[in-house]
Amino acid sequence: MLHITNGDSAVPGIAATGAGGDVLPWRDALHEGPVPAELDPTALRAARARFLADCGWGDAAAIEADMRARDERLAAALADDEPVVLWFEHDLYDQLQLIQVLDAADGGGAVEAILPDRFLGGMENDELAALWPTRTPVTRDQRALARLAWEAVRAPRPEAIAALLTTHTVALPHLAPALRRLLEELPAVGDGLARTERQALEAIAAGARTPHEVFLTTQRAEAAPFLGDTWMWARLAELGHGERALVRTRAGDPLGPAPPRTGSERFTEQELALTDDGRAVLAGQADRAALVPLDRWVGGIRVTGPEPAWRWDRATGRAVAGA
Repeated sequence: MLHITNGDSAVPGIAATGAGGDVLPWRDALHEGPVPAELDPTALRAARARFLADCGWGDAAAIEADMRARDERLAAALADDEPVVLWFEHDLYDQLQLIQVLDAADGGGAVEAILPDRFLGGMENDELAALWPTRTPVTRDQRALARLAWEAVRAPRPEAIAALLTTHTVALPHLAPALRRLLEELPAVGDGLARTERQALEAIAAGARTPHEVFLTTQRAEAAPFLGDTWMWARLAELGHGERALVRTRAGDPLGPAPPRTGSERFTEQELALTDDGRAVLAGQADRAALVPLDRWVGGIRVTGPEPAWRWDRATGRAVAGA
């Protein structure tokens, strides 16, 4: 039997349920970095490995090898009709991994799923064991929806995700909120802030002084928290970069690189403050996309400044073409 889950934190607990088999962590934060549609699975692995390595997470070749072993283990289980059980939560991080796995497993194998609306990593062993009897076979509708959603997430434009948000997604009940949350990472109409960025600036404006305090405050602003602390700090570092930075240290210095990048050892000790530009952007009087260097990905959409091709309209809850 093969169990697949969102990362390393839940692995010991799943192993302790007594269900037996191997537990495979799916190590990738797909809400960050490129997942472009034109890449086949081999090329996508290489692109993801390069991105994660560039973010400081290790050697690209080693990361790619780990992903290749992960994919080959799943493929072998499906080919041998080995039971596969998916353990994925309700948040964006997990839902993107879930649709990637289901897309890879489309049409084959005996696959079951445990899809709670609670965080697996925080559960005690007996709580995880109690979930084991709730597993259900993955249905044809779930596979089809996952395939469509994975294609939509990887598309270079947001219309396919927008279309899914207006259709029947009950087969994967946590998917629609997660995809909407992904689109909220597009630069917003007016201030150019992704939701994560706005929440970070709001936290600092409200008195959060350190990167750790910013992380904790922004976690509380999420219905289904998905962003790890180091990814939040990377976004803070982006906002603290350039001549028109939105965030500086209280001494007025640039923030510097965030963990786990080289030279980030004292990043979390810094005390933060908004700049005049940061306060103007947060008040909707300036555009982050025009002030701070912007080149990042939202799924398969490459977002660049100073005039992003796509933005999120907070008033209508829709992705719209940039001006």
